[in-house]
Amino acid sequence: MIGKTTLENGILVITEEIPHVHSISVGIWIKAGSRDERRGENGISHFIEHMLFKGTKRRSAHQIAKEIDAVGGVLNAFTSKEYSSFYAKILAEHLPLALDLLFDLFLNSLFSAEEIEKERQVIVQEINMIEDTPDEYIHDLFSQSFWPRHPLGFPIFGRLETISRMNRTKLMEFFHQHYLDALPIIVAAGNLKHESLLRPVQETLGRIKPRGKKRKTSPPCPHPHILVKNKKLEQVHLLLGTQGPSAIHPQRYAFSLLNTILGGGMSSRLFQEIREKRGLAYSVYSFLSSFMDSGMLGVYVGTGDSTLSRVLQLILREMKKLAGDSLRPKELRAAKEQLKGNLLLSLESVESRMGRLAKNELYFNRFVSTEEIIEGIEKVRAEEICALAHKTFQSDSLSLTVLGHVTEKAIPKGLLAT
Repeated sequence: MIGKTTLENGILVITEEIPHVHSISVGIWIKAGSRDERRGENGISHFIEHMLFKGTKRRSAHQIAKEIDAVGGVLNAFTSKEYSSFYAKILAEHLPLALDLLFDLFLNSLFSAEEIEKERQVIVQEINMIEDTPDEYIHDLFSQSFWPRHPLGFPIFGRLETISRMNRTKLMEFFHQHYLDALPIIVAAGNLKHESLLRPVQETLGRIKPRGKKRKTSPPCPHPHILVKNKKLEQVHLLLGTQGPSAIHPQRYAFSLLNTILGGGMSSRLFQEIREKRGLAYSVYSFLSSFMDSGMLGVYVGTGDSTLSRVLQLILREMKKLAGDSLRPKELRAAKEQLKGNLLLSLESVESRMGRLAKNELYFNRFVSTEEIIEGIEKVRAEEICALAHKTFQSDSLSLTVLGHVTEKAIPKGLLAT
């Protein structure tokens, strides 16, 4: 059962009652992320995420950790490009404690100068860790290259030069403008009644007066080209991608099926061709990253320097085949069953269901039922997927990022029309 209430001050409270479980996942979701940052403050949203756990007017950082551990719960947070969340998972009987902790972090975090300096070093190490993890780092490189000078291309963790300039004043100003003055969404899924969340939210957050905000943004303009970053690594990592669908695109189900067929699992065309038949890579997959007004569809492969050219040719060949083929009914049916299975299995996690409630509200302003999603998947026809592939995989729209001990000479001339 889904419950949804808008308080007088505009704050939304959304719940999903799941009576057969023992736990509850509850979170505060904010429409603020790296997309809201200017270039000189890149990474500030992620920095704020860290600081929310570093002490409040009522609790030290150690007390925060101790209280949630004492009931076997989990307290965590994340920052994305378009939203942020801090949340808890606890046994149903400990909901009051979880809410007290979350509200304390949201309303009373100190952002002490001493803790800021400590956490700055932690974030620097986190950035260094990403740059030492090439299969993750290449995604940041591709985004920055494909959407240059646009906030959607910014790395969520920020850059070393911007992190070094963060101070308490900047953090507090951004926090007040994009978090406290925004309209948070309070979401919970699990063994609870709607009133058991609504009442404490009303008592604690009902008195604040957020102004709300409209995100002043425009979609990024793609910049297809080839970027080669030479770095001494054992493997060569490549990401070939193009413009993809927004989160609310009318053909989002067709795009999801296209992605599944191309490289969305062990039975996908790319996995079978590149790994199983030829042994050219261990990791190969395609992915969709969708945002409010834009998106990206990409293919990642980790391979050897001597096989880079062959792998690129195989990816392009499979893209061309998908654009020109008539999909076999069995392949389309398998892809649909895979998507539906993934969806239904995710419903067994209260964290996943909490996130689904929040993202439905953030992107659609309503609850999108499982039945509606399955119906959307089932309506997609083979001809629509092939036409979409033909439109999406135009050679002049493809962009390539390569990371490893290679130079631009390793990319065959004329491989991409960029």
